[in-house]
Amino acid sequence: MSYSLKITSRMVNNRPAIIAMFLLTICAAILGGCKKSSTEEQKDGTSAKLRFVFLADSRGDSLGYTVDTTALNPIIRRIDTLNPQPSFVVFGGDGCYRGYLAKHYTFQEFKNLFATLTGKGIALYTTMGNHELYHEHASYGYFLVNQQQFQLTFSENPSNGPAGYEHLAYSFTDAATSSYFAVLDPYFVTGDTMHLNMGGHIDPTQMAWLKTQVAQTSALHKFLFIHVPYYYVDNDSTEASEADTTITSLWSFIDANKFDIYACGHSHLYSRRTIDGGLTPNPQTKPPVPAWQNNVVQLLCGTCGAGSGGGYIDPTVRSEWNVYNDHKTYYFSVIDISGNTVTVNSYHGYTGAYTVFDTFTVTK
Repeated sequence: MSYSLKITSRMVNNRPAIIAMFLLTICAAILGGCKKSSTEEQKDGTSAKLRFVFLADSRGDSLGYTVDTTALNPIIRRIDTLNPQPSFVVFGGDGCYRGYLAKHYTFQEFKNLFATLTGKGIALYTTMGNHELYHEHASYGYFLVNQQQFQLTFSENPSNGPAGYEHLAYSFTDAATSSYFAVLDPYFVTGDTMHLNMGGHIDPTQMAWLKTQVAQTSALHKFLFIHVPYYYVDNDSTEASEADTTITSLWSFIDANKFDIYACGHSHLYSRRTIDGGLTPNPQTKPPVPAWQNNVVQLLCGTCGAGSGGGYIDPTVRSEWNVYNDHKTYYFSVIDISGNTVTVNSYHGYTGAYTVFDTFTVTK
């Protein structure tokens, strides 16, 4: 950047005026040169925006149909048309019917389906579901080697979780929108186990790590991604009872720390509800915990291929929990962060057009 000042004979006899003009010229040039670009302005304060997508449960329903590509591929194509483009996609678990099938691990096949998006710089973050831990012909049991292969395949997931939980429990941030994102693994194993806690469990290591993370952030918006719901809305009372007290402790923590959304899958349907003081903690919880205070939303977006329809839904529950579980209908949610507002537009469809059917906002 160069500066010039033309001196005339008339100005020579008025040095104070010359000096003043010179200083004014320099200041104007500097201020002009320091003007923010449109990109910089976009990132400043409440003007910043961020878009991402959440979806879960694309597994097929048999050994010969491990990923329901009939449903998932149209969703991926629809995500690819979003304008503006999302920055990342979070997949909430149960991508495959079995993590190990026909003498190979199925994780890379699932990951390859998102190549169109990741090739454009749209990051893919994944969470662990129960089906990722199953072996071929094993209708029960979680296998450590599956967990290890998952970590190897999805190595792009951050590795900032506790030691041994790399790419399984992790976090990332977006400073421009003051947003914090955490992923937890409710099925973490240290060895093969035949005990199936389908409702999930958050071990002390992950809980301590999350508490430390949240204590260190001043983010306005906070999101938690996990495979299992805390509140179930269908008639699967068995899995609801298996959501042990560690999940209640987790919800107590995110409520106390004013998280925006608890995004999950596992149940093959869509529902969302703001969990406020009028809703009691899970009735299985002993001892009881105080009533909720801070209106965390449970967003259950639980099928983008896995058996749509779900179980029986009581009409009152359907209304109060905004439940959708039509046959051959699949879902994904687009989340936009702008200033102090989070807007969620959820889409439904099958193999054709995917259109918005549910919209809600969270304001901090």
